[in-house]
Amino acid sequence: MISYFKRSVSIFIMMTFCLSGTVLLYAEGVNKVRIERLAKGVNLSYWMWLNNGEPTELEKRFPDSDFELMTKLGLTHVRIPVEMANLYDPQQPESLNQKNLSLLAEGIEKILTYKLAVIVDLHSIFFQDGGVDFSGPLGKDESFTETFTYFWGNLAKYLSRLNPDWVYLEPMNEPVLIGQEEKWPPLQKTIIRAIRENAPQHTILATGAQWSNPETLLKLQPLDDPNVLYNFHFYEPHIFTHQGADWAPEPAKYLHDIPYPSSPESIQQAIELNNTDEAKKAIQSYGEERWNAKKIESKIAGVVAWANKNNVTVICNEFGAYRDVCPPQFRSLWIHDVRVALEKHSIGWSMWDFDKDFGMINRENGTAIPDPLIVKALGLNNN
Repeated sequence: MISYFKRSVSIFIMMTFCLSGTVLLYAEGVNKVRIERLAKGVNLSYWMWLNNGEPTELEKRFPDSDFELMTKLGLTHVRIPVEMANLYDPQQPESLNQKNLSLLAEGIEKILTYKLAVIVDLHSIFFQDGGVDFSGPLGKDESFTETFTYFWGNLAKYLSRLNPDWVYLEPMNEPVLIGQEEKWPPLQKTIIRAIRENAPQHTILATGAQWSNPETLLKLQPLDDPNVLYNFHFYEPHIFTHQGADWAPEPAKYLHDIPYPSSPESIQQAIELNNTDEAKKAIQSYGEERWNAKKIESKIAGVVAWANKNNVTVICNEFGAYRDVCPPQFRSLWIHDVRVALEKHSIGWSMWDFDKDFGMINRENGTAIPDPLIVKALGLNNN
C-alpha cells in the first residue's frame, strides 16, 4: 500500500503530457464552462450519506420528478454527499464496495441526463463515530491517513470513467483538525496528488480546515495543479443559521426566534423569549455585531481578494439556515443576502440542502413542492 504513495512525480508529469488535450485545456486554469456549470446548485443529502449504511437506487431517494424540478428552477448542478463507510470495507481495504459504488455511478449517470453537473463529495468518514467531526481520524492516525489516500486513489480511478466536463471530485468535506490545522494543507496536497494520478482530467475541489470556513481558506497556499477549484462554506453567523439545531454548540442549539438582520434594537424580543443568561448574552452580542447584507458581503469579499491575489477560482458549495426553528421570513432574507453577495463576485454556489432540515422544497405525499420564499431568495425560476 505504501508504495502507492511514492510514485514519482515524473511519472505523473509524463502521464499528464501524454494526455495532450488535458494539458491544453488546463494550461491556464479550470475550463470556463466547467466553472459556469457550478453556478447554482443544491446538496442531495441522505442518499449516500446518513442512510444507516443502506444506500439504494437513486430513484428511491430522489424520483425523476425531483430532477425535472431542479432543471425547471434553473439549477445547474448537484452535490452528492458520500460517507466513506458506504464505499469502503475495512476488511478488504484493497477494494471498494462494488455494490454501493455501482449505485453511486448509476445515480450520477442518471443525473447527468438532466444536464445537471455533479460534485462527488466525500462528506464524512464514519459519521456514527465522528459526528460533526467529519474528517475523524484523518491527519491524526497515520495508518488511517495512508488508507484514506489509497482509498481516494481507487475511487478516483473508478470515477475517472465519468465525463470530466460534468463530474467534479471533492476529497474531503469540512476537514476539522482543531488545534492541528497546519496538518491539513500538506495532507490535502497528498490526497489530491493521488486523485490526480488516477483521474487526470477531472476538476478537483480543495478547501481549508475547521469545517471549510472562509478564514482557513485564506491561509491556504494554492496547489500547483491548475485544474483545482477552491471551496468554502458559509453559515455565518451560526447563532442565527443554527438556532435550535440539536447538534450545534451551545448556546445556539437552545436558541429560537433569532431575527435577521441584527441590531441592538431588533434583538430585544429575542432576548425576552430566550431564558438563560448565556443565551441573552449571546443574543446581545449578535445584535451589536449588526449582521446584515453589507457585513455578509464584506466577509465574502475577503475570500474574493484571496482568490484574485492567487489567480484561482472559488466556489461556495454549502450555505443555508436551519428551517425547523429559524423564522421563515428571516431565513429567506439571509439566504437572499448570501446568494446576492456570492453572485456579485461570480462565485458559484450550492445550497444546503434540497428537502431536509435546511431544505428549499417541502414534500407532500412524496412530491417536491418548492418553498416560494426560498425559490425567490435564490433568484430561481418560480413559474
